[in-house]
Amino acid sequence: MTQDEIRNNFSSNLIRLRKANGLTQLALAEKLNYSDKAVSKWEVGSVLPDVETMSHIADFFGITVNDLIYPERKLHKVFPHNHVVITSLSVCLAWFLATVVYLILQQSTDLPRIWLTFTVTATVSMIILVVFSAIWFNKIITTLAVSGLFWSTIINIYLFVNSSSLWFIFIIGIVGQLMILFWSQLKKIRIPKRRKKTK
Repeated sequence: MTQDEIRNNFSSNLIRLRKANGLTQLALAEKLNYSDKAVSKWEVGSVLPDVETMSHIADFFGITVNDLIYPERKLHKVFPHNHVVITSLSVCLAWFLATVVYLILQQSTDLPRIWLTFTVTATVSMIILVVFSAIWFNKIITTLAVSGLFWSTIINIYLFVNSSSLWFIFIIGIVGQLMILFWSQLKKIRIPKRRKKTK
């Protein structure tokens, strides 16, 4: 392939993969630790990143460098699907283990409120979603996952303490939710550092 063909293929594949993952140029730039201007130049085909940068991009999307520089092969449909499947399997595994623990405790102990196993699992599920959404999904999904983690933690504290006098924790929850919403509107502040040159 010629340099122009590589540049055009890379540009097309990057656009498809970015959109398939529900990312804006700015969101992708933040995840790759590059400026949105650099991503824009890659997508219009005016600049081709070096091999090290392309390898970093390929790792992020879970593909090879060859998949980035050769004609698109519907990878944008496969890998986002895999991300959803992996996330779903991880959450299901957490609930499976919780069910096993619940059944064991129910049969072998007289502990009260064993059902709290499942409320704790809800929080664990939210942690899993926060981790994977931060890696693969957009900021909206990440914000929803963080909100879910926050509220499930609040509810667990209330249930474990088991005191009606702790009602004020839900007021704290409302304030915390507002903070999460404000956080979701923040733009990433880039710290100056040694930049990788693009060719």
